[in-house]
Amino acid sequence: MATETEQQPVERSAAQESQPRPAPIEAIYDGRYLRPISPLDLAPGSRVRLALLDTQAPRKPESSVIALSQIGRFEWLLLATGMLLYIITRFTGLTLFPIYFFCDEAIQTNLARELLNNGLRSADGTFLPPYFYNAEKWSLSLSIYVHLIGVALFSNSVVATRAVTALVSLLACGALALTLRLVFQLRFWWAAPLVLTITPAWFFHSRSAFETVMMVAFYACFLCCYLLYRYRSPQYLFAAGIFGAMTFYSYANGQGVMLVSLVLLLLLDIRHHLRQPPRIILGAIGLALILAIPFLRFRMLQPVGVENHLFALHSYWTKPLPLGEKLATFAGNYLKGLSPIYWFLPNDTDLDRHRWLGLGHLHLLTAPLIIAGLLVCLRNWRSAAHRAVLVAVLAAPFSAALVDIGITRVLAMVLPAALLACLGLEAVFNLLKHWASYRAVAIGTTLICSFVGIGMLRSALSEGPTWFTNYGLGGMQYGAQQIFGEAIPEVLRADLESRLLVSPTWANNPNTFPTFFLSPAQQARMEFINIDAFTVSRRELSPQMLFVMPDYEYERALSSGKFVIEAPERIISYPDGRPGFYFARMRYVDNIDALFAADRAARQQLVENQVTIGEQAVTLKHSLLDMGQPSDMFDGDVNTLLRGMEANPLVFELSFSEPRQLGGFDLTVASMNADLKVIITDAGGATSSGTQSYIGLPFDPTLSYSLPNGPQLISHLRIELTQLNAGEVAHVHVRELVLR
Repeated sequence: MATETEQQPVERSAAQESQPRPAPIEAIYDGRYLRPISPLDLAPGSRVRLALLDTQAPRKPESSVIALSQIGRFEWLLLATGMLLYIITRFTGLTLFPIYFFCDEAIQTNLARELLNNGLRSADGTFLPPYFYNAEKWSLSLSIYVHLIGVALFSNSVVATRAVTALVSLLACGALALTLRLVFQLRFWWAAPLVLTITPAWFFHSRSAFETVMMVAFYACFLCCYLLYRYRSPQYLFAAGIFGAMTFYSYANGQGVMLVSLVLLLLLDIRHHLRQPPRIILGAIGLALILAIPFLRFRMLQPVGVENHLFALHSYWTKPLPLGEKLATFAGNYLKGLSPIYWFLPNDTDLDRHRWLGLGHLHLLTAPLIIAGLLVCLRNWRSAAHRAVLVAVLAAPFSAALVDIGITRVLAMVLPAALLACLGLEAVFNLLKHWASYRAVAIGTTLICSFVGIGMLRSALSEGPTWFTNYGLGGMQYGAQQIFGEAIPEVLRADLESRLLVSPTWANNPNTFPTFFLSPAQQARMEFINIDAFTVSRRELSPQMLFVMPDYEYERALSSGKFVIEAPERIISYPDGRPGFYFARMRYVDNIDALFAADRAARQQLVENQVTIGEQAVTLKHSLLDMGQPSDMFDGDVNTLLRGMEANPLVFELSFSEPRQLGGFDLTVASMNADLKVIITDAGGATSSGTQSYIGLPFDPTLSYSLPNGPQLISHLRIELTQLNAGEVAHVHVRELVLR
């Protein structure tokens, strides 16, 4: 039965009336062949009649939707083959590739289990939290609730965690295939899973537990439902809204993807939207308000959560730059996200752990088809369906351009790329169909994609571990499964007295791994600590302490001359065969006290530099640094950072060439509880001091200090910044110092 919307005639403007009408169409494409238009097709309210009247209808009227029951066995077999290939290449060897198990994967299960154990409350007691905290930013939301299913059914494991994401990724295959069949009515609709199977970026990440995969899968469902709303029934608008919200809440970059998509689709299809019955429009507005509640609640709970997220990512939008420079940077990033060079050719701008050696993020094999599909969409730009594909292309890089282009941030591009490849395949076949049959091309396409997909799987499992041989923090971050999933449990079971001291320097946010892999009792017998903590000051060393160190720390311990190191009890090798992690016990050498005394004397010596504050040259003496430059404190940019090498307190002494008026200062630091001791020398040479404590401050706080006696003319300022509960040796971080 035709809907109320479908029964309304399509109006033509005066400008359209002045144009010659197209020649009468005598046949219509039904998904498999051209058939004559019957009287039923031209009856009032029929979809075919409306498609012929609609000035924006494509040459193959999308409105003439063919039921899935009419699909032949051959096409179902092709789809089943593509889906089977996809499943095989996603689930085979899930623990082996990617070769790392990243903290952003482990945190998904950790937070889901915490939520389940706490009666659907977060650690701070919030019921059904809209967002979850992850490594200095509120970036996780819906993905945690999806992982609740896996947590409820299985114990923590890499396979279970990654399998949940891989299962969700199947939605992308199904949604794209349905879109191509029900909306575009392509003969090659079943090829969507095959194209996704051989897309390197999607192959890589859909085998991981990164939340960006869920965002992309839900976005595919949004596009499918939106186009079904556009061409089949207004009721699909509500499903589109739900999947759009799921895209928004799955991954932070999904917010920008949905913003651009909604704005462009609203404007480009405004005539269609306005033709909908009031109940549809009002219902959609009501649904949108309901779906916005979690985000509004998040803004109430964390008013600066979004801003802090950009700050944690070091976005240029948080820096004190001219607006023109920010817009120019955004444009450059955005164009890079659309660049064929970035997508089809290997690059070294993305991190090694997100790249496929020798391949671009999109397979070069599909480049001609994608180009052909793009030409099809541009030629049919008046078709809402083809425009939607172009909208998806334009939306994919938007959020990433706010920071920098990276494949996890622009992964949504694989969807329009797959649609374009299938559109291109259809167009190429139409040009060559006099020389090749549909069945021959279909079988050939399936065989080629199957060969490439299986070859990619073989390469990933056998060669992937040695594509890149930087296995540390700046590279693959290899070792979580091997250390926490295998070695540590074995050591703790075999030796009931040992206590493990594990280095945290080889991975981001390694605190997620003990929670994921170890029982509470096992966690109680280990701690994270760097060997440098034992190198710079004397600590208790006992025979029960078993150090777990990456190779570079083991070499540093050997060369320090401060330890007697026993033969390693266990060595975990990197995938290329080199020693990766050492399990070793040690004790101090006999003259260790004299060595530490010499170290302390050296640390107390301040380093002298010249800096400019305003227009004045200032002599700055400071504790030894191991990151950043002294000038970083005075550049007006809180994103630049300097770090003390070992001193706690971290000391700064400023000597002004000419006495200056000072009422106080603002010192922006990394997140910490701190004490400040301030000593000033006024223009007459008199000194005074003051102290102040700062506890329970927000993320990366600014410590404001005012001189007790009000503004004074001073010639010398000494600041001692002590990080509380960090010991004598600590890496104290400072972002900015503003004198006032």
